[in-house]
Amino acid sequence: MALIKCSECGADISDKASACPKCGCPLNITKQIISDTKKKQSKKIITTIIICFAIIIVLAVSIGLIKHSNTPANVAVKLIKKDFGKGIIVESIYYNSEINGCIIKFSLDGEDNTATVHLDDKTVGYQSVFDELNEKSDRAVNDEEKRDCAEQIVDYMELYDIFWEYNLLMYGSEESGWEKVE
Repeated sequence: MALIKCSECGADISDKASACPKCGCPLNITKQIISDTKKKQSKKIITTIIICFAIIIVLAVSIGLIKHSNTPANVAVKLIKKDFGKGIIVESIYYNSEINGCIIKFSLDGEDNTATVHLDDKTVGYQSVFDELNEKSDRAVNDEEKRDCAEQIVDYMELYDIFWEYNLLMYGSEESGWEKVE
């Protein structure tokens, strides 16, 4: 025999009784109220568990997307797209963790280009700019213009490490520290 609380007056009554001895409330009403309350509590618990799982799944997916969008390769491509627009076609990406930089071969409107991306300071050097500086040097007519062009070329090469790609080509990815990402 178990004791339950009367739904009307709160008195302890036997679950075998047909009515509350204190107030006369029929026991089947009390049992129904107790059953309904347990069902509501169960539904609340199940709903809470489902909501918690849904939140965990959404968080996991969000974290995964954020991590994916912040990989060195993706950050480097975003920097190039700032300069050239979204129409670039990436052909290959190499990453070097020691220098935290990327070499990206890409094309835009059929024109091939290579970028050296410094991820620490988010700066980018382009082969096309280097080529333009060389062409400008070739068109220089006097010694002063040639000297100015040569200084610009050397400064550009030093600033953007434009020879990273040649290092990769000369020594291969294993010896030079470059890892192909795409």
